Amino acid sequence: MSPLGLYGFAGGIGLVLLVAGLRRRPPGTSDRAARRETRELLARAGSDLERLSTSQSRRSRRAKDLAITGRTPDGYFAQLAVGGIVGALLPLAADAALRLFGLDLALAGAALASLPCLACGCGTPMIGLSVEARKARASARHALSCWLELVVLGQAGGMGVEGALEAASRVSNDLMFVRVRAALRRARHEGSSPWEALGRLGAELGIADLQELAANLALAGTEGARVRASLAAKASSMRRRELNDAQAKANSTTERLFLPSIVLMLGFLIFLMYPAGISLTKVL
Repeated sequence: MSPLGLYGFAGGIGLVLLVAGLRRRPPGTSDRAARRETRELLARAGSDLERLSTSQSRRSRRAKDLAITGRTPDGYFAQLAVGGIVGALLPLAADAALRLFGLDLALAGAALASLPCLACGCGTPMIGLSVEARKARASARHALSCWLELVVLGQAGGMGVEGALEAASRVSNDLMFVRVRAALRRARHEGSSPWEALGRLGAELGIADLQELAANLALAGTEGARVRASLAAKASSMRRRELNDAQAKANSTTERLFLPSIVLMLGFLIFLMYPAGISLTKVL
């Protein structure tokens, strides 16, 4: 069979499967089981791809990114597998489309191009997860700074350490407040200290500020004045860091806008000087 016939056969099978999948059918038990098996198969394939392409430290970092974003590992692995499959098949599909227009390219070249496209397809979900996790951590640090301010206010009003921590966590339904509240409740039921629970939460989510806060609280002990001073110092440090990050981001944006401003100014000068230049050339 010729390569064009092979592509046509594969495309016909794909079209039949697509039409069969788009048909409206009642969601029976067999359909749900088939979808679940498909997701599990894609998740296993994505897990194998990540294990082959990344190191143990990167996988540990990925687990923290999934925890901070609230995404499930199976969903991420399924996206990884789908991205890799689409990337690997994209050069072959492009080769088949060019053959339809009479452009005969080497099939071996398209197969070799599938390897970097496979890497790009797998890298897209990884980069997307990293960007989403970075934004989620920035939002979590902002929520933590607000929570610490509330804890300091609660202690200033005469509340105890644990009471101030839990009362401040009940003020908002922000995701970070909910996580802190759940960690403190779990610590109370287990009989452990609140800072141990906060340290575990910081390690799980990959938030260094929360781990440092737990270490400071553990060193301060249970004395209210020392804990209050540690919390106030940490809150002040996080506020200064947020201000520095915002200032650095504003400076970076200003630097990026400098080149377009120069180009716009040059274009405006050319627009002003063009009539004068044309008049001079006519005179000369």
